[in-house]
Amino acid sequence: MTAAVQVSVVIPMYNEERFIGQCLDSLASSTFPAVQLEVLVVDGGSSDRSREIVAGRACRFSSLRLLDNPKRFPGAAMNIAIANASGDYVVRMDAHTEYPPEYISAVIEELQRTGAAAVGGCCVTCPGAPTLLARAFALFAQQPFGVGNSRFRLGRGGAFVDTVPFGAFRRALFARMDGFREDLRRHEDYEFNARIRAAGGEVYLSDRICSYYYNVATWGRFLRQAWRGGYWNARCWLTSRPSFAWRHSVPLLFVAALVTSSIWGLFDRRSLYVLAFVGAAYAIAALISAYDVGRKSDWRIGLVMPAVFFSYHFVYGIATVAGALATPFARGTRPPASPVRPEATRNRDLTARV
Repeated sequence: MTAAVQVSVVIPMYNEERFIGQCLDSLASSTFPAVQLEVLVVDGGSSDRSREIVAGRACRFSSLRLLDNPKRFPGAAMNIAIANASGDYVVRMDAHTEYPPEYISAVIEELQRTGAAAVGGCCVTCPGAPTLLARAFALFAQQPFGVGNSRFRLGRGGAFVDTVPFGAFRRALFARMDGFREDLRRHEDYEFNARIRAAGGEVYLSDRICSYYYNVATWGRFLRQAWRGGYWNARCWLTSRPSFAWRHSVPLLFVAALVTSSIWGLFDRRSLYVLAFVGAAYAIAALISAYDVGRKSDWRIGLVMPAVFFSYHFVYGIATVAGALATPFARGTRPPASPVRPEATRNRDLTARV
C-alpha cells in the first residue's frame, strides 16, 4: 500500500467535532484514486468527539491514520505529518473546510503544470451557523474593505501570489528548507510561503481549485479571530522579515491614526481635524462596502456590516501592537529544523520540478 501512495493529505485538528466529519466526507468523494491516497489527521489533544468521529470514518478510506500532536498548534501538526508522510505530494487541508471531488486531482495537475513550489485555490467563506451574524462574518471575509487584496478570499485566481490557503507541495520540498514554524499559533502557513518566495520559489493561486471554509458564528469568536490574527501577524513580521504584507498592516495604521490624533488633540486642537478626517474616511468606505453587501445579499446584513468592519479592524490593530510588544520577550522564535532531510545538502532551487 505505502509504495502506491502518491498524495498524503494532512489535516491538523483540535476540537473539531462540528466540522471534521463533513470534511472527511467530502474527501471520501474525491475522484483521485483511493489506493494512491493516504489521509493523516493530526490531533492536538481534542477533548470533544473529534477523534471518535475520525475513527468512525476510517472505513471509508484505504489509508487513514490519526497522529498525536502534543504541541496542539498547526505548525507542529504539519511537521509531524510531513515526517510520517509516504506520498510524493503533500496536500494540507483544514478541518473547517469542505472540498469538491476534483480538488486533489486538480491541485496536483496545477503543481505539475506551473512548476510552482506551492499551489492552492480560492476559498469561499461560508456561514458557520444559519444566523444573520454568521452570514455577516462570512461576507466580511469576501469584501476588499474587510480583507484587502487577499486574492484567494476575493476569488481572483490564475496568478502567482504571496500565499494560498491549504497549500499543496512536493514532499521533496521539505527536505530542502526548514519546516513550519512551531512557535507561531497562527500564520505559520503564510510565513512558510514567504520563505518559499524568499528562497526563489513561486506560489500559485489556481482558478481551477476552490474550497468551502466555515467561518465563526458569534461575536466573541469573531473578535477572538481578529485578536489572534493581529497578534500573530506582528509576531510573524518581527521574526521573519519576508512575511510582511501591507494589507495586514492597514488596521494597525488605522488604529495608530485614531489614537495618536486623539491624544495629541489634548495639546493641539488641530490634531482633531486629523481624527475627524480619518474617522470620516473610514465611515464612508465602510458604508459604501456595507451598501454593496446589502444590495447583493440581504439589507439586514448590510445594516450590521459597519459594526462588523470596525470591530474587526480595531481589535486587529490593537492586537498587532500587543504582538509587537510581546515579541522581544517570547521564546522559541527560530524556525524548527526540517522534519525530513534525506539529502546531505540544502538545494535552494525551489523552482525545479521534483
